[in-house]
Order: sequence, then C-alpha cells, then structure tokens
Amino acid sequence: MNEFYLLICIIIITLIALIFFRKKEKKTLGKSPIKATNPYGILLDNLLKQKKGKELTSEQRSIIESNIGLYHWLPKDLIAPWEERIICFLEEFPITFMKREMPTKEMEILVAAEACLLIVNRPLSDYRHLKAIHLWEDEINGNKNARGSATRFEISLSWNYLKQSIKKARDGHNLTLHEFAHLIDFADDGIAQSIPVSRNSKDFKQWQELVNNEHKKLMQAYEGGKNYSIRAYGGYESIKGDKPELFSCGTSAFFERGSRLKRECPAIYNALQEFYGIDPANWRKAE
Repeated sequence: MNEFYLLICIIIITLIALIFFRKKEKKTLGKSPIKATNPYGILLDNLLKQKKGKELTSEQRSIIESNIGLYHWLPKDLIAPWEERIICFLEEFPITFMKREMPTKEMEILVAAEACLLIVNRPLSDYRHLKAIHLWEDEINGNKNARGSATRFEISLSWNYLKQSIKKARDGHNLTLHEFAHLIDFADDGIAQSIPVSRNSKDFKQWQELVNNEHKKLMQAYEGGKNYSIRAYGGYESIKGDKPELFSCGTSAFFERGSRLKRECPAIYNALQEFYGIDPANWRKAE
C-alpha cells in the first residue's frame, strides 16, 4: 500500500513539474534560436564554429573604432564573438558599390560590423537567405528618397547616410541595424510583419499580441504629441494590416536607446532582450 501511495506521489510531482516548465517555456520569446535546417544556414553556423578565436586586424579595428559609435558602448565580453561574426560575414556575403568602382575596405568592414552587432549573441544562420548587399552613394536608384531597403534576399543602403547614422550611438536612427532587422524579420516566412519567428513557432502568437499592443501605444504617444524611444515611422508605416517597421525601429531603439526603451516600453525591451540575447540598457560608454 505504501508503495502505491509513493507511486501516486511521484506521478503528481512529475505532472506539476511538467506544467511548471511548460508555463515557463511559454513566457520566453525567442530566447534560444532555433537550430538551422536550411543548408546554407548550417554552412554559416559551421563556418562560425571554425572561426572561434579569430580576431580582426588592427587596421580593421581602427576603422570600426573611428566610425561606429556603438563600439564604445559594447561590453568587452561581446568583442570576441562580434569579431568572429564580422570575419565570417566578410567571407560569405558580397557587398557591391553601385558605381563603377568597387567598394572600399572601409565600406565592407563597416557594413559587416554593423550587421553583426544584431547577431553578436545569435547564430550566423539568421542571414541564411541574404544574397547581396548593395551600397549606393546617396539615393537608392528607383526608390526615391529612400536611404535603405530590404527584401528577404537583398539589402540596399545609402552609403553617405549610413556613415552619418552609425556615428550617432544614441539617437535610435541607425540605418544598418534597421535594414538588417528587416532581413531577420523576413527570414522565417518571407513576410516583414515585426514577428521574427515562424508561424509554426510556439512564440508566434505572443509576438503577434505584443506587436499589436505596442503599435497602439506607439500611435497614441505620437498622436498625443509625445516624444518616444521608438520613432514615429515605426507606427505609421503599416502595410495591408501588417506592421513591418515596429521590429526594425524597435531594434534601433533597443541598441541605441536601451535604457529609455526599457522604461517606456518594457514589454518590447524584454522581448528584444531575450531575442537578441543582450542587455543594452546596462551598457556603459568606455572612458
């Protein structure tokens, strides 16, 4: 009889533990990246493993330090994984300058460094669909007044505006972070709706609710004449009911206005913190 009661107790405790961990799992939005199944994604993640411990040259570091404002805020423990990803990026992703001359080494290293900030604690396979990055001198041809654009496969950037935006580490208007966030948003389903996980993901519904709720708050803030950590563009540019700019504008704010975003939009900050695996609100500028 005692053995029977002991068995019942073990079953009950096991069920309680399963329920507890299931609930805990549901609260997490994108904390652990899904293992790549795309062949090129697997290749990219394997390449990153091979580059473990590799470092940039002193010349490359000097270019980054002189041009990228966020370099001086990045914690020291993130420098090594950042450099490993930059090295992989430069090997794998073609960058073109849409004039007759080739892109300079400065252009290549700055685009790669900015793109790899987003995935400093994420797999390189986030960029598994990327085929090319096009740099334009000023305005993107065929896209009047646009400083940047992204599809699932290509990114176009205005070089002159890119250089301006990456120097300012705290304004939340970083062009490269913005466009590469779109690329991540596109990756799983080919749609930019500010949900960076697939429709099959257990987190999809939570992201959907988060985006809808935070979009309303963003619109209310700007319509009420308030300044906000996420710029207004993230609220007003909604296409066919989707909200493609909230994730990209939110990402720029997350990296460059972390403390303010955490204070004004804690739900978005927490979701992005778990998704990107970093905590910019606690970053401090190096002396």
